[in-house]
Amino acid sequence: ETGMTTAASGILKLFKPAFLVGGAVRDAVLKKQVKDLDLAVQGGPDFAARVRKLAYRLRASAFALDEERQVYRLTQRSTGLQLDISPFQGKDLHEDLLRRDFTVNAMALPLTPGFNPARDKKNGLFTLPPVKQADLIDPAGGWKDLKAGVIRVVSPKALTEDPLRLLRAFRFSAGLGFKIDPATLKLIKRHGALITRSAPERIHDELLMILASPAAADRMKELYAAGLLTAIIPELEAQRTCAEVYYGKGGVLKHTFAVMERMDHLFGDIGAYIPEWTRISEFFVQKNILQLAALLHDVAKPPCARLIEGRLRFFGHEEHGALVARRIMEGLRFSRDHVKLLTNTIGSHLRPGNLASNDRISDRAIFRFFRTMGEYTVPLLILSWADHSSYITLPQLRSIKDRLKEKPFTIPKGGLPQDGIKKTLRFLQVLNLLFKVFITKNIKSKTTRLITGHDVIKVLKMKSGPGVGEILEKVSLRQFEGRIKTRRQALCYLKKLG
Repeated sequence: ETGMTTAASGILKLFKPAFLVGGAVRDAVLKKQVKDLDLAVQGGPDFAARVRKLAYRLRASAFALDEERQVYRLTQRSTGLQLDISPFQGKDLHEDLLRRDFTVNAMALPLTPGFNPARDKKNGLFTLPPVKQADLIDPAGGWKDLKAGVIRVVSPKALTEDPLRLLRAFRFSAGLGFKIDPATLKLIKRHGALITRSAPERIHDELLMILASPAAADRMKELYAAGLLTAIIPELEAQRTCAEVYYGKGGVLKHTFAVMERMDHLFGDIGAYIPEWTRISEFFVQKNILQLAALLHDVAKPPCARLIEGRLRFFGHEEHGALVARRIMEGLRFSRDHVKLLTNTIGSHLRPGNLASNDRISDRAIFRFFRTMGEYTVPLLILSWADHSSYITLPQLRSIKDRLKEKPFTIPKGGLPQDGIKKTLRFLQVLNLLFKVFITKNIKSKTTRLITGHDVIKVLKMKSGPGVGEILEKVSLRQFEGRIKTRRQALCYLKKLG
């Protein structure tokens, strides 16, 4: 019992007729669970008063989502039910539905007194009763498009009235696995430049939802083809013609999409490449942010490209890229934590490769790498894995899959080849080693210092200076190797040094 039957009759006492509209109707037809319900009802001068009365009866909190259009959100504390209620936009329901974005979101169901969706106690979501086509009010043909798996605008005006819908088309396409109707895609391409009129916060939300999809790389290619990606991030345009001698037609942009494809591949089956990854699973939650790191990791290659002794080089592109990424992300209102995560991973994305170029990788070098990267270690390793694996084909990657877990092979006398499967194998073996050490040595707890510089000064009666840092480094290294485990052992070690 959800208390929804009483809710439905309570709503109908105050608002008659009332209609379920939008996403909940779409998901009910698709037999998906829903989180919240949207209601469209007859407006009137006492609308706000009736909403407050309804909130009181349902023991729900209420606040205005949009004062101008009188959209209110009610949240019922006992069930967690979220109800958005608004008067018809236009003179009646029919006009309201034809003002909506896409046909699959422009259907309505009359609310009946017996309406009682079942609540799933585990996830708090609701299952709506089965929907028959005959019960739907569907002036735009949403049922047909739902069954065909098509995203189609209700009217050409929809995109110019609210340009965010240009992006939402791709978000629904990604989330539902639907194709965008060709005529709608044409309209999106025509009006793509309007996206910059949308609030950055809203673009941020849509972009993250698209990047969270299992085939984020394909979605970004579609956004690029429609002219939306470079309208949102103009800095990517220069990549298309940069370094074509190196990457082939499509230049750095082709490489960027390849890195995103490898990240999709990795997230599709993490365990196949990173054994015991579940012990660091919290780093794999934010696939969309890591995909954004992949999208922006080489953003500064075009301005940094130089021909040196006949070879195209990109010196400093990672540090410069971190600054460009910061500017882009701040413009799109990303959180400070996300900005820090991306600038740290992009600014250091060559580090693992530099480590892999050394024949012998000492414990000290690994420890220094972990200590420098801190909480950004795993995101950097994930980005680096996608970056390095993108230089070979998927069949090649699959053919060396079992060898990735082996100890990194010895670099031959003449050094590693400049590119090819052998170089990639070596790099991925080193990344695999770094993942393994991070997981098995429980680095997260090992990189917290057991003693401070103050302890060193006190025990060894030293003056503060660079010498103190060197001693702390020695203690940290022993801690990393597992020779020092507690603060007491660290202090004993200090005394021996004295």
